[in-house]
Amino acid sequence: MSYITNGEIREALAQALNAVPGLNIYRFPPEDVNPPCAYIAGFNITPLTFDGNRETKADITVVVSHKHVDQIGTLDAMLDSDGPWSVVDAIESATPPGMNFFVESIGGYRELTVADVAYYAADVSVTVRT
Repeated sequence: MSYITNGEIREALAQALNAVPGLNIYRFPPEDVNPPCAYIAGFNITPLTFDGNRETKADITVVVSHKHVDQIGTLDAMLDSDGPWSVVDAIESATPPGMNFFVESIGGYRELTVADVAYYAADVSVTVRT
């Protein structure tokens, strides 16, 4: 059995998000963003689960412009369970070797400030089993 690193998990999530057209993807929390975008905010790791596997909870932040409130509709579409803009579908459809992705929760709609600029954002929590 080969060990899958945190970096490999981060890369596999970024590759899954590549399925969303026009989405800018950041593998780490960025100093500045270009919306629409998603970034992998961080991990919570359970090294050994009851069935002997490693489980990683990945937090992904999805960000859209704050120029007009209708951008929340864009955020809604990105968090729908399917559709061309769905980050949820992109993650759940991905089949990286040795990993299984499960979207556990979606929410936390809020204003987010990055580099003194306001955006709309929400979170997607993904369980990665390896």
